[in-house]
Amino acid sequence: MLFWSSCCAPSVDPDQFRLDISTDEHLSSELYDEPPSVIPTLLVSQPGGKAGVAQVPKLKQLVAEAEDLCQDQPTVFTALSPVAGRKCTLLSESMGARMEVKYAVDEDLLQLTIQATGNPEQPEVLHRCPLMHIEDIYIVEDGEDCFPPGIIELLTPEEKDGLFMIVHSFDDPNADVAELCLVEASRSDRDNLLEHLKDMTSS
Repeated sequence: MLFWSSCCAPSVDPDQFRLDISTDEHLSSELYDEPPSVIPTLLVSQPGGKAGVAQVPKLKQLVAEAEDLCQDQPTVFTALSPVAGRKCTLLSESMGARMEVKYAVDEDLLQLTIQATGNPEQPEVLHRCPLMHIEDIYIVEDGEDCFPPGIIELLTPEEKDGLFMIVHSFDDPNADVAELCLVEASRSDRDNLLEHLKDMTSS
């Protein structure tokens, strides 16, 4: 059973760290109060500043800003990310069948959409999962008995690592709770999706 908790490991623009540190002499006096043992030979000048002078207060300010950026900046995903959409396998216990589908995370509507892959120009939506109505998520590490018996029978041993089941309700309180069983290509791909869902529902 997967508990919801957030994890952010953003990529930071390297321009945020464009620091023109000039000499160890100034850093030593500011940070360590000790004279340098070696005088560096490479001096870099700051725009509007003097060559050979490290602007330590500015460095501290940029480091603090970078730390804030790491906390606030959302995770950036590639073209094959959950946001852009990925192919996976949908398992149906009632039909005793499996189907290749594509899922995508809609960050505006806060929902996970499952689409058929037959017509890419007009994809058929097979299922919509409101992220804020997710009640639990199970993975194979929780135990195979957490899944309907018919689901496990549809899998090969190699596919079990990518298996997960999302239990969710709908906006309609009278609707039955749904169990959405999907198989990602690998355990790491599965975990990437689940971490992204947790980040979205905890923000």
